[in-house]
Amino acid sequence: MPKRLKFSYWSDPLCIWALVAQEKLERVLAELGEHVRVDYRIVPVFGSVPWRFNEGPWAKDGVEGRIAATRRIAQQGGREDVSGECWRKATPKTSWAPAVAIKAVFALPDGRGDEAGPLYQKALRERFFVKEANIALRSVQLEVAEELGLARAPIEALLDDGTALSALCEDHAEKERLHLQGSPTYVFDGGRAMLYGNFAYGILRSTVEELVRGLAPGGSNC
Repeated sequence: MPKRLKFSYWSDPLCIWALVAQEKLERVLAELGEHVRVDYRIVPVFGSVPWRFNEGPWAKDGVEGRIAATRRIAQQGGREDVSGECWRKATPKTSWAPAVAIKAVFALPDGRGDEAGPLYQKALRERFFVKEANIALRSVQLEVAEELGLARAPIEALLDDGTALSALCEDHAEKERLHLQGSPTYVFDGGRAMLYGNFAYGILRSTVEELVRGLAPGGSNC
């Protein structure tokens, strides 16, 4: 089998930037997918949403400010279907709750998680920002899974026995080791190269393309 470039993609389930950046990831996979493999990881930025509103960075502008900022970012990214009202109607207490559900789906055996995980992560984020549902609730998490054709029981088992939570803790430890700033972040070559935040698609495409070229003998290795 030819070598494939492996890079990790880190995001938080409640990150609006990750929602609007999804198109860039899907585009690079459509164009270079046969040469790359993505390791999806969670960088849990929103550990305590109440703290963010009461004492943290969102305290000054409050819920109205968060709604306006979410709507503005979404519209800039071409997502007219995002009103920002999710922060008023369905505010999760923490992003760790939906994050652990995502890790449960990725942990499904027999390779099912590799295929279903990315789809579930995207669907769960869409459910929050577009459908304005509280994705911290297990009932919502399992409902989204069923809509993708995933059975509840195996996911619940991975949530109940701690498998999913331990996987999320491993992501958090690796996030600390890499000193990641936030969501979304692309990490290449074990941290030697990173792309963080909102950037043009051409930057992601050229970075991946050069690193793929570097896999061949005599190729570049940016």
